[in-house]
Order: sequence, then structure tokens, then C-alpha cells
Amino acid sequence: MDISRLVSPELARLSKYEPGEDKDDHVKLSSNENPRPPHPRILDAIHRAASASNRYPPSGSPALTAALAKRHGLPTGEIMVGNGSNEIIDLLVRAFVNPGENVVHPVPSFIVYGLIPAICGVEAIGIDCHDYRLDLAAMKAAINEKTRIIFICNPNNPTSTYVTAPEVDAFLDGLREDIFVVMDEAYVEYVDAPDYPDSLALRKTRNTIITLRTFSKFYAMAGVRLGYAIADPVVVDTLHRVRQPFNVSLIAQYAGLAAIEVAGELAPARAETIEERSRVRAALLELGIACPESQANFVFADLGDSELDLHGELVAHSVIVRRMGQFGSARNTYRISIGTREENDRLLEAMHNVMSRRPS
Repeated sequence: MDISRLVSPELARLSKYEPGEDKDDHVKLSSNENPRPPHPRILDAIHRAASASNRYPPSGSPALTAALAKRHGLPTGEIMVGNGSNEIIDLLVRAFVNPGENVVHPVPSFIVYGLIPAICGVEAIGIDCHDYRLDLAAMKAAINEKTRIIFICNPNNPTSTYVTAPEVDAFLDGLREDIFVVMDEAYVEYVDAPDYPDSLALRKTRNTIITLRTFSKFYAMAGVRLGYAIADPVVVDTLHRVRQPFNVSLIAQYAGLAAIEVAGELAPARAETIEERSRVRAALLELGIACPESQANFVFADLGDSELDLHGELVAHSVIVRRMGQFGSARNTYRISIGTREENDRLLEAMHNVMSRRPS
């Protein structure tokens, strides 16, 4: 039996998600990870949870939900904890978009905005970024009567840029009330722009705004898999109805509680990342590489029409960055995570070596 005949043509055409590479003895700057280990109290919580892992975790993450609600000054019914924000994006599409309807998302941006609708038999309308920034006007123009969800990645992965509060206000003005606007703020802790929009405040004027946050980046918990949504209670209740019974592990719930407690102690690491972000970007600009100003824990490098394979050249120097073709970026572009100062030194040394041999 040729089992491939049992796979639907739509799924057969999908490309598998390819994570950032990881090689021993290489500096890994390909996955937007926090280069530092989790806070010791987070590690202690993980160890405590591991000793109780013979038991199922509390379904619905009630203690963590309560802690997040207290932190944001919201009712617990407006918080939904998930197995990373990826799971919540998946649940949103499954719960609120039917076959024949569509979602609108930017390109290049987070891959799952287009991948999950394809799996669900839903149309995904991708709108190209303009000058590395989300084109909210074009996204709004692409909306039709079948549109149910709009994804706004802010700051945007992979281009590192953000959309401002006035731009979001203009986007929301006149937007149909029955469209969910998902503000994916995975990198919000690294934002220092004064005109960054407050999506939580915007929820007071539009109850179809959904804010996504993650513990993966700022809290150095990418391997734990933990994220959450802030949304209207009806949305949260619906997501709980369609999620798996024990979707968030005991280890993730314990780690999340500890992370909330130590958040204030992570400020120095945040400051170092922001400082290094500026240093790396300045060095890339000096090398003649287009690199938009970043509000995340990574930078976006655009080599334009160059035939240089920057990824391959840097791997030869034991540094790994991420090619952006899979994200929908057509040109010779790369996403470079901000590492420790020592890791960034190795990156920049390798970059100088590679670019000095580039034909003028």
C-alpha cells in the first residue's frame, strides 16, 4: 500500500518547519533564544516540578493563570495559558475560522500564521512588508467579508521592526468589529520605543483584540514551552473548550510562577541585550549591510542582490545565523539573534573576515 496516497494533496504540499541549526562548538544565533540560562529560582522550580512529574499537571494552569491575572490587573477569566504562544495561535484558528474563511498576516513574519491555516483548510492572505515594516494599510485593504483573524507581529519576526501606536489606531479605525486582531508581542520586553502601542489598553475599546505573550525570550524559557493570551472571557472560555486537557506541563507551570516572581531581577540582562543590539547593528551598517533598527532581541540583515551565502560563510567560522527564505523573505536576508557580548564578538569578527573577502 502506498500510504502517501492517504495524505491530502494540501498537506502533501506543505513544507515542514525547519528550526534554527545547532552545532557543537558553534555560536548559535539562529533561533532568537536568550543566550543566558534561566534564573536560578526558575531552575529550582523546574527541579521541584520534576520530582512530582508522576502526576498530571493542573488542567487549565489555575495558579499560573491567577498570578498572570494579578500581574496585569485583570480577571483570571481573561488569561489563557498555552504550550507556547504557538499553541494559542493554532487554537485561535481552529476555534474561530471555518473553511472558506480567511486570515490576514504579514510577510515575512512568524511562519505559523500561514502554516496553521493551511493545515486547517483555511485561506491565509499574506501581505508583503514595506521597508521591513508591516504595511497595515495594505493589510486592511486585503480584508474581505470572509476575514476572521488578522495577525500583527509587533515587533515583527524576522524584520525586527515595530508598528507605532498611531499606526495601530488608524488601522483599527473603521475596522469591522467581528474581526479578531491578534497582537503577537513575543519580544515586547525588549521594546524601548516610546510610541509602541499598548495593546492591553486598546482592549478597553475593542473586545476582539487578543494579546499574545511568551516566556521563551526574556525569561530564557524557550525549552520549557510556555505562553499566554490576554483576551475577552468568551475567547478564553472557547479556547479552553478546544485545547488538550493537560496542554501545559507541570514543569512549565512551576517555571512560569517562578519567572513572574523574579521578573524584576532580569533588568540587567535586558539592558545588556539592548546595548548589544545597537552595537551589532552599527557594525553591520559599517560593513555595508542593510539592517533596520531593531526593537527585538535580534537584527535583520539584508544583503540585497549579493550572491554571498552569508549563512554558509559564517558556519565555516563556527557561527550560525538563520536564512529567511522559509519566512517568506525573497531576497538574500538573514536573522541574527543577539547573543552574549563574547558571542557577538565572535560574530562580528567572522563578519569582518567574510565581508573583507567580498568582491567590491
